[in-house]
Amino acid sequence: MAGGAAIVFGAVVVAATIVLRRVASMPFAPLHKALLGLRLRYRVGGHVETNHPHADIFKRIATAFENNFVKGQEIGAQLAIYHDGNLVVDLFGANDDHPVGRTYKDDSLQIIFSSSKNLTAVAIAMALDRNGVKYTDRVVDVWPQFAKSEAMDDLLEQNMEAMVAGMPAKSAITIQDVLRHESGLHRFAEPMIVSKVEDLDADPSYSYVADLISRSPVTPPAVGQGPPEQQQNAGEDARRRGYHAITRGMILSQILRRIDKRGKRGVGAFLRDEVIQPLELEGELACSSECDPPLKRVIPMQQIPTHVRFARIICHMGELLLVWTLGTWAPSGAQANTSKLRWAKKIYDAAKAYPNGGSYSLLKYGFCSDDGSSYMDGTPGLYNKPAGINMECPSSNMVASARALAKVGSCLVPASGGDSEKKKLLSDAAIDRMHADSILRLDEALCVPTRFTAGGFNDFADSKIFSNGAGWYGWGGWGGSLFVWNRDRRLVLAYTMNGMHDEVLGKGRVSAVLDALAGIPEAA
Repeated sequence: MAGGAAIVFGAVVVAATIVLRRVASMPFAPLHKALLGLRLRYRVGGHVETNHPHADIFKRIATAFENNFVKGQEIGAQLAIYHDGNLVVDLFGANDDHPVGRTYKDDSLQIIFSSSKNLTAVAIAMALDRNGVKYTDRVVDVWPQFAKSEAMDDLLEQNMEAMVAGMPAKSAITIQDVLRHESGLHRFAEPMIVSKVEDLDADPSYSYVADLISRSPVTPPAVGQGPPEQQQNAGEDARRRGYHAITRGMILSQILRRIDKRGKRGVGAFLRDEVIQPLELEGELACSSECDPPLKRVIPMQQIPTHVRFARIICHMGELLLVWTLGTWAPSGAQANTSKLRWAKKIYDAAKAYPNGGSYSLLKYGFCSDDGSSYMDGTPGLYNKPAGINMECPSSNMVASARALAKVGSCLVPASGGDSEKKKLLSDAAIDRMHADSILRLDEALCVPTRFTAGGFNDFADSKIFSNGAGWYGWGGWGGSLFVWNRDRRLVLAYTMNGMHDEVLGKGRVSAVLDALAGIPEAA
């Protein structure tokens, strides 16, 4: 009798696990369809180049993109790929089982979160190239007031503690330190007031942000150091890397104004004049209300539903229990698992101790209401509102289509068909400099190693989202957008979406596409 009960119990556990995994793996499918395995309603349209030597690869990519909708992974999404200067894949998809998905069209626009950082880095590269400034130049050389906090009496002790913790003096911070997330300014002295950052080229926004940055002290990343296997020995001149989720774009926009001799423009105005207009991307790409596309085309971001999060938590708890149990049978495994669990607790404790620290907290607590008393949810609450869309935050709230991102990326990649697009933006020497000097370090806010170049792009040579990341550069955004390119293979990929997964860089939703692109050889 006891044996029969055990079998029944085991069968129930197995069945429940299967159901929970199905629900967890289909975040944007209606619950009844996920439970019963019913077919989802969706639309996929666009263009895939068929008259091309790699047409079979492009067809596989189209299938991988459609599978995201078959599996309920997306609400609305776009995928654009350039190869050798030509747009070879241009797709959009919409989940018609979701009310927001039914409004998604081929010309819809998205907040792209940190994929915006690539565009800001392009603007900086253009300004440096034109004005004789180097990535290695100190910020105070172009903006003397930047280091104001070093002389503030009430911050002397904090400044000393930061230097003891391995942080640079603020007066020693270089432009490439900011681009690599190594300036120690991953958070400002206080959250930014949303209504005061609507236009970084005009007062009161310009002066408000400049003053906030100048009086913000350098601080160590919130977490400190990662698991032993992730530590890097970077030498005596090592910096500590802590992801500047919100702050990087604000700092770079102020730097850009001070080196732009043509008009002292911030990132938004510079991109409008030097990138968006020359590439004819009006209405497809925007950084601020100054060049704002119609709000009705910006589709709201959507979080994963609560019931899916619950299913994932249960599944993860089961996995952790299994791993822990197996680990206790092997001393080395138990030690490794204990290390990771302690590291997870350290991350959690740091997030509580530093309300402006930690990867999620840096987004959530970057802004506040007008009276400064309440924090605004940054993912995606604030960014679904006109105030969040119209503010100018070059690190996190640009609005774009995948086509627009891919077209900008095509200007960074050689093309046998001619260099007319590239010559509109950057010289070959400037493109080489922006991709040079990548350094692998643990990011103590993201809790993973990253390899950022002097120009502020991640080198994906060590990334796990690529089967072969060598030659790929760029970055992605919270929730899953991705904007990357490969100069050796002459490829550019842009992926935008409004279904917010708990990830950066697309991971599972884009990995099949990236694997297919690995079949395209390097250019001769």
